[in-house]
Amino acid sequence: MQKYKSLFFSLLLFVYACSGNNPPKGIINEVTMAGLLTEIHIADGGMFNTVQIPDSLYKYGTGRYLIVFKNFHTDSAQFRKSLKYYANRPEVLEKIYQQVKANISQKTDSLNKLNQAQIARDTKRRNDSIKKLPPKPVSEVKPAVNPSVQQAPAKPFVNKRFIPIKRRKNAHPIK
Repeated sequence: MQKYKSLFFSLLLFVYACSGNNPPKGIINEVTMAGLLTEIHIADGGMFNTVQIPDSLYKYGTGRYLIVFKNFHTDSAQFRKSLKYYANRPEVLEKIYQQVKANISQKTDSLNKLNQAQIARDTKRRNDSIKKLPPKPVSEVKPAVNPSVQQAPAKPFVNKRFIPIKRRKNAHPIK
């Protein structure tokens, strides 16, 4: 009898272990999970500059996460369940995160290209506006400063906008 019990449980363990590589129902597939994690990490990075006072991350972060989940037609419970499933399979999670890294670097590269194009346009516009300026009038050429020659002391600074009020003498006192 003991032999049959051990055989039954070992067979049950074998069948359970070989149940296949198919994820259970309700698990997000790998490609969608990579896109979802990419957007989640971008939302996390966007909240990096938020003031870290109590409830501020909850206040500002919840809306961002809900928008990401809505875009991927999922919810936080399904996301947590899927993340837990993939966390128990590190080789699959590593493959997903390699895709996440590639997605983020692709988005970063495209943003850098846009920024460089904007900088180039601004530089061109600035150079064009500088060319349109009238030429500077030629002013006196100042002689080079020679330390052996003493120069006259500089005039004291006079504020030409401030004109002191001339005080009038008070009226005669009443007797």
